[in-house]
Amino acid sequence: MLELAPDVLAFLFVVAVAAGFIDAIAGGGGLITVPALLAVGVPPVAAIATNKVQGSFGTAAATWTFWRKGRIDFALLKWPLLATVAGAILGAVAVTFVDTDWL
Repeated sequence: MLELAPDVLAFLFVVAVAAGFIDAIAGGGGLITVPALLAVGVPPVAAIATNKVQGSFGTAAATWTFWRKGRIDFALLKWPLLATVAGAILGAVAVTFVDTDWL
């Protein structure tokens, strides 16, 4: 198991807050979190997985908020949602075949 010192955890917390702020405005917070996770020694596949899990929670919160305000037409989004799920599955499978040194 990866042991992280308190100062490294504090650094990652600051990075996560900054990435969340950027995600809320325009997206792309993973461009900050993934390199930060790799820099502190997290294995590449774990860094990507961590980024995707945190991104999923952010997207779920935004979707819930927009849905409650009546701003999402799920019927209109049916095909894009299915394409997104298919792409996510294909991407997750593809990354397991890539050499971690290359990542």
